[in-house]
Amino acid sequence: MNRFAVDTAITFLSRIIQLIMGIGISVIIARVLGPQGNGIYTLAILFPTLIVNFANFGIGEASVFFLGKQKYSEREIYGNNIFFSIIFSAAGLILAFLIIVLFKQTLFSEVSSIYLYLGLLLIPAMFFMRFGTYFLLGLQKIKQYNLISILRAFIFLILLLVLLLTLRFDVKAAIATNIVSWLLAAILLLYLIRQIIGSFQVFHIKSYFKNALQYGFKVYLGSTVGWLHYHVDIFLINILSNPLAVGFYSVAVIIIEKLWMISQAAGVVLFPHVSSEANEDKLRKFTPLVCRNILVITCIAAIILFFLSRVLIVTFYSMKFVNSIVPFQILLIGAVTMSGWRILAVDIYGRGRPELNIYISSMCLLLNVLLNLFLIPKYGIVGAAWATSCSYTLAFVLITIVYHKLFDVEITDMILIKISDLKFYGNFVTMLRDRYLAP
Repeated sequence: MNRFAVDTAITFLSRIIQLIMGIGISVIIARVLGPQGNGIYTLAILFPTLIVNFANFGIGEASVFFLGKQKYSEREIYGNNIFFSIIFSAAGLILAFLIIVLFKQTLFSEVSSIYLYLGLLLIPAMFFMRFGTYFLLGLQKIKQYNLISILRAFIFLILLLVLLLTLRFDVKAAIATNIVSWLLAAILLLYLIRQIIGSFQVFHIKSYFKNALQYGFKVYLGSTVGWLHYHVDIFLINILSNPLAVGFYSVAVIIIEKLWMISQAAGVVLFPHVSSEANEDKLRKFTPLVCRNILVITCIAAIILFFLSRVLIVTFYSMKFVNSIVPFQILLIGAVTMSGWRILAVDIYGRGRPELNIYISSMCLLLNVLLNLFLIPKYGIVGAAWATSCSYTLAFVLITIVYHKLFDVEITDMILIKISDLKFYGNFVTMLRDRYLAP
């Protein structure tokens, strides 16, 4: 428990640092490009991210599972990850190119092709980073994992500032800067992993791929459906409205995603912990403890952000983005419920039952799409925010019921904080003080 708490604290601190830099990045881009340019940039960056999520087949997640179960050597797993990142990058580029050629007018009618094609250069770097960072998670190298994430955000922020001060800043420049930050971070990641494991080897490719698919494909389906559940509203706003509306809505989403860093920090550490834990009784007590505490912390943060929402958005993004305030306030509801979903879903992934997450995510994705199709034409981005928060909340309700039935855990244990949890906070602070601040 102590190791989990320390790793989670480190990851949470890392997310705080990334939050500060991420807000800085989004403020610069939004203020300079304006709502319309910000919407176009968001769509150009989101498209390659969609491709990577659709074409990764769960290889990264499988490597965490393999390392936890010691199914292959570290060098074999990472060598094969590099090999597959190259293969999948090529396939992803071809797929993305065909989508632009065949469906550009339907999906991105008001976005210039040059922005979409330029954004495709993100695909190889994203694949390499995805497979490499999951490898670090499998090794439970939490400090190194967080270091790479911080460095990528730092590089992006510095490059943006340099561009802002020296060159003409436009949508193409913003996209290009993002690409360079991913590429440099990928190079640093390769160096870091080589320092940990030395050389790597590509070995048993067929058997590795077969076994990776047996586990990873279920995780892939779940994560793909989950990713669509998180982002389908943005695509539907673009199709049913315009990039200007996307620009307003994306600012609300960016801040909401920063609130998720609390549950993401816990989930990052929880996944390899659950994958390597053989004692079911420990997990039956441990995961609900994490879930209920993450829910409470996220809820408190959401209440504070609700009352500060107008000041926050107007101060950082200017009055041009005042239309982002109400969608942001509505999305806070879904941000809280999805934090609980993430913890329980990660536990289920780690136990090798990802199909359960697929069923729940698919149902909620369908609800999200139907509600968006009905509400966006009538209420615009406010309707999209309500559709998303409703589907997020349903997802949490369903996974709580499933977890209760499957592992015989009381629902109250997952959602209501206990006195013993408060005592743990005090003990944890004392432990950190003794470890890091004692003379």
